[in-house]
Amino acid sequence: MKILSITRALALSLAARQGLAAVTQGISDTLYGRLIEMATLSQAAYANLCKIPPAITMVQKIYNAQTDINGWVLRDDSRKEIITVFRGTGSDVNLQLDTNYTLAFFQTNPKCVGCFVHGGYYLGWISVKDQVESLVQKQARKYPDYALTVTGHSLGASMAAITAAQLSATYNRVKLYTFGEPRTGNSAFASYMNTHFHSTDPAATKYFRVTHTDDGIPNLPPTAQGYAHSGVEFWSVEPHNAHNTYICTGDQVQCCEAQGGQGVNAAHVTYFGMSSGACTW
Repeated sequence: MKILSITRALALSLAARQGLAAVTQGISDTLYGRLIEMATLSQAAYANLCKIPPAITMVQKIYNAQTDINGWVLRDDSRKEIITVFRGTGSDVNLQLDTNYTLAFFQTNPKCVGCFVHGGYYLGWISVKDQVESLVQKQARKYPDYALTVTGHSLGASMAAITAAQLSATYNRVKLYTFGEPRTGNSAFASYMNTHFHSTDPAATKYFRVTHTDDGIPNLPPTAQGYAHSGVEFWSVEPHNAHNTYICTGDQVQCCEAQGGQGVNAAHVTYFGMSSGACTW
């Protein structure tokens, strides 16, 4: 942990000297609790939502056999919220989607002008688009005062981002929580997301992009291939708690990315002490 702390300090110091970004340490206990809730759903998605909170009702599963995209539409009546959650990589078929870095035109959302997204994840999105939109629409019509929330980890995080972008073209009250999200689209997509999810202001953002120590997946796909991150980064370091969660804003390399993690590492598969699909928390 000392090595990580030193690395973190150097990264933040460099960012401050170069004026690359704004980094603020600490978030409220309320927000931290909310991140824990969404991380729990995202990690439990690897095991068919093994620890779904009792207040949440499972509406219906989302699934496509060809792409092996797995997700669920849920409802939390206590919060008046319709939740869509996607599972991360769970098969070789998913891995093929992960490594398809060819940018694809985001044609299902014409409001996102000039937007291209991760080619593999766009194939995943197309394969479940009708299911997702139909299920969300039915719930939204039945519960018109409910907000919409989308979440996921890893592949599921990028699926969540694309889904939230699509839903934002129709619905106003959409929030997005991602964990270990790869870069999902190009700069036009990032700009669209930052505008529609108010990500220029951490206090007003509806897009919470959570990262963990030196998670290597947020460093992929490379920026050299036209990819860019969006949302406000909430960087969790150990020991994980509200005080050790940093708010990182700006377009430059900072916080998690600055740690130099590569690919799927220990930091990627565990968020807030919860390992993907382990369901031992």
